[in-house]
Amino acid sequence: MRLDMVGIVVSDMAKAIEFYEVLGFKVIGDPKQAYVELTNQGVRISLNTRDMIAGIYGFVPESQGDKIELAFLCETPAEVNEVTAAIKLAGYEVFKEPWDAFWGQRYVIIKDLDGNLLSLFANLETD
Repeated sequence: MRLDMVGIVVSDMAKAIEFYEVLGFKVIGDPKQAYVELTNQGVRISLNTRDMIAGIYGFVPESQGDKIELAFLCETPAEVNEVTAAIKLAGYEVFKEPWDAFWGQRYVIIKDLDGNLLSLFANLETD
């Protein structure tokens, strides 16, 4: 068994797509549908409307995202800073400003429109 996909429940598909496009993802599929995937190497990422998920689960999911962390690897520490600047410029929330973590990574925590906390990180250069 292996992890194949992470599904993110969204309240507004169009706004969620705009947010994830600022992060650099592209949409695979029809953005007007209740399910789309985002370009990604490795594990697939999907956006799923709350209504679609309610139809599957039998209840409207209400939890907000501090139970599972999604962490996205950036190529360089500078990219972490650049994406953070793009997030701010687009008016989205930075939950914790970029910092050099003691475990050797440049790290930032942002919040998507549905309250999910997302980490962006890159390994710090070592000499």
